Amino acid sequence: MNLRTPRYRPSLGAFLSILGVVCTVPHLASAELANVGLCNIATDAPPAVELALDRVLAHGIGAELDTVPERIAALLPNVGAAPGAVVSVHGPGWRYVKAAGRADPDTGAPVDCQQPFQIGSNTKMMTAVVMLQLQEQGRLAIDDPLSRHLPEIAARLPNGEAITLRHLAQHRSGVFSYTDNAPDGTPGLMEAGMTDRDALRRPLDPLAAMDFVIDHGKPLFAPGETGQWGYSNSGYFLLGLVIERIEGRAIDKSFEERIFTPLGMDRTYLWNAAPRKAFGLPRSWLKSPFDYETTDWNLSQGWAAGAVISTPGDMHRFIEALVAGKLFKSPQTLALMQQTVPTGRPTELGYGIGLKQLAPGLWGHGGQTLGYLSSIGAFSEADISYVAWASSSLNSFALGDMAILDALQTSGALPK
Repeated sequence: MNLRTPRYRPSLGAFLSILGVVCTVPHLASAELANVGLCNIATDAPPAVELALDRVLAHGIGAELDTVPERIAALLPNVGAAPGAVVSVHGPGWRYVKAAGRADPDTGAPVDCQQPFQIGSNTKMMTAVVMLQLQEQGRLAIDDPLSRHLPEIAARLPNGEAITLRHLAQHRSGVFSYTDNAPDGTPGLMEAGMTDRDALRRPLDPLAAMDFVIDHGKPLFAPGETGQWGYSNSGYFLLGLVIERIEGRAIDKSFEERIFTPLGMDRTYLWNAAPRKAFGLPRSWLKSPFDYETTDWNLSQGWAAGAVISTPGDMHRFIEALVAGKLFKSPQTLALMQQTVPTGRPTELGYGIGLKQLAPGLWGHGGQTLGYLSSIGAFSEADISYVAWASSSLNSFALGDMAILDALQTSGALPK
């Protein structure tokens, strides 16, 4: 998901008074980082790589910005912390897997390295994969008009007859995101959840979300208009509805049969309600100083755009298989997915079909819900993949991809 949250300045002292010190890592040179604490160590990465990634993890739970490379800090001058975080990197012949902080600050339970988390908009990669698999089967085409599959919605949606599935998948449809405040000023369907607990817990039906989009605002731009790009969760709700119409079943079943089961992702699922305690998710918050808890956010508000729950191990399996082309029958399908358009964002080179080019040879996405922030990516040639998440909606992992890339380059794991 892509949410707007107020800017703020983190307080490390206030954060640590809530968190407490989990443990220390003696080899860290900075006393500031050593006092943050890192735990659940399971790594055989080269020492320089380990130290660099330790710093990325420490930033996620509250280290000060003066330890962040200047070019990264300049892009995000007001970042916060999270109660807990995980960084997992698989390299050629080595692994770095560490967790820091608390899954429950009240009980003191630490974050576990393989604890499940809400992957947010990383779900979009999965929705796009299913759509492209359906294209390989001849059941749709990426340039089909929306009206071919959802004529009743396209007829009501402004510019609906001109919108294609490709426009939706690449955020070039001009349809505004239901998560944001509408062009006519009506509060977005997720904006209210940032201050209203009833709205936070409220279920959202995909068709109701589309009614909101149709009723409350004109398009941001014409579909496919040159030079225009606008991130829209609404587009992925529409793609989810297309998939369900073609498959004749709920989209979570399509994810399970087409992605999760073949890859052995046995701890991953799309959940369309408030999480159950038995799922083992850590408690989550909107932002520092952690005075607004979002643990019971209703994931139906994310659905095909952001409602999957997974683990670091499962997400490594997914992103590695995706970038290797193992989820498609033809290499041309992956090539199509990697055909990007410019977004104007300094943190990515372009957006493909549900997949970002984050840097040369680096592909992945990012995810944000009302309680989690995550970064997931893999290199086409370098045999390196990573998964990072933290349990607040706004923290330094908003630049997790850049921070991990910088750590790998400065430590010598990747060329600069």
